[in-house]
Amino acid sequence: MKNERPHLTRVLGRADLTLFLIAALVNLNSVPVVAGIGPAALFFWIAAFFLFFLPQAVSVLELSSRLPQEGGIYRWTRAAFGDFHGFVSGWCYWANNIFYIPTLLMYIAGFTAFAGGELTAGLGESPLFVAGFSLALLWGITGLNIVGLGVGKWVQNVGAVGTFVTTLLILGIAVVALNLNGAATAFSAGSLIPHGDWQTLALLSVVCLNYVGLELGPVLGEEIKDPRRSIRSAIFIAGMSTVVLYLLTTFALQATIPAADIGVIDGILQGVQKAAESLGILWVVLPIAILMSLNAGGNTSAWLAGAARIPFVIGLDRFFPPAFGRLHQKYNTPHVALVVQGLASSLFIIVNAIGATVHDMYLILLQTTVVLQLVPYLYMFAALLLIRRSPARFTAEPGGIRSDLVCYLAGGTGFLMTAFVLLVAFVPSAAVADPTGFEMKLILGVLAFLIPAVLIYRWNRPRRTAAALVEEPKLENE
Repeated sequence: MKNERPHLTRVLGRADLTLFLIAALVNLNSVPVVAGIGPAALFFWIAAFFLFFLPQAVSVLELSSRLPQEGGIYRWTRAAFGDFHGFVSGWCYWANNIFYIPTLLMYIAGFTAFAGGELTAGLGESPLFVAGFSLALLWGITGLNIVGLGVGKWVQNVGAVGTFVTTLLILGIAVVALNLNGAATAFSAGSLIPHGDWQTLALLSVVCLNYVGLELGPVLGEEIKDPRRSIRSAIFIAGMSTVVLYLLTTFALQATIPAADIGVIDGILQGVQKAAESLGILWVVLPIAILMSLNAGGNTSAWLAGAARIPFVIGLDRFFPPAFGRLHQKYNTPHVALVVQGLASSLFIIVNAIGATVHDMYLILLQTTVVLQLVPYLYMFAALLLIRRSPARFTAEPGGIRSDLVCYLAGGTGFLMTAFVLLVAFVPSAAVADPTGFEMKLILGVLAFLIPAVLIYRWNRPRRTAAALVEEPKLENE
């Protein structure tokens, strides 16, 4: 009896995909980490946009047009450099989200505690509360995505709309506060230039992390209606929205609170509360806290859904146990991959809640995410250079970018920028209480995920080879 091949459903239209990418790209909750360095943060957002984000957009457009199937960055790397490198790229992409998703959940926990006023404000510094709240929310969002993107997409859609509304409200409050009280942070031409110390440059890695996500569209390639056209328009709209939203929010936050006083987790609400208090409109803090939670929820759902498609496709390729490639009988979703991802993130939340302050716990999560996320990007930019040089090695399909020069500039610039921010990501910022412990946890955390990748690949390679001799499972296009 012939086995049925996995069959995904195309549920994301062009508008859905655009909002999905905005929800994934724009994480307003991480703005305080960058805004704390002062007006130079604006320079970082703009520099990273040209040196990292635009090269990313060119790479995604070119590679997704040549190979638009489910799996995105994993498939591109595998086609360009072979099975092992494809597996390492896919593994890091998936593993990074095991770290990244908990950071988003911690934001929501912090906002919830903040919104409750003095009665609950202290809970935001309690690892027990933050961990428990994060676990409950993690499994709620996982459950929605098991039901399907047709349902789960509304979390992303609402989160993206909430992002725009939040930014407009924060900007409006900042403008009124500026007219009445002046800027809390001194803005000048000289202040826009970053200092040359390594701790400041290390934040550039966080800026680049906030610009990743365009490749999530192609990762969901088999679940997008008319993927070639939808991905192109969604990348353009989401890309322009992203840089504008980050710049406006950073400026508004620094205008309402001194940069040195911006909190890592609740910095935006901190600025809003201060400005609202001076204006006599404290009531606005609660709805903005709710909107910020929606932004983080949409961001969480987008990355949770997109990242789970990587182990799903790896399972189809037999580098993971075949169970990862199974679809839910009723909902037609990669439920095994989603559940395993949820379990891994849960374990990490619990482990990091032990013996760490919430502040340092968050920073370790953030920097580990940066390192693991950037490894697949090194592969992606290198794949762009290789594929434009030898297109027949990849696919005979025409690319999305006509100019060889544009592709070479994007691939080279993106690769060098990614390599640089990957190095500075290991430099602890001035906000870290224990620099030595921070670096050790970061290095051990990265190695703890890279070493198993090699072992798992070697263990499953014979099974993959044997399966390929019979019939390699593939996704069925609709």
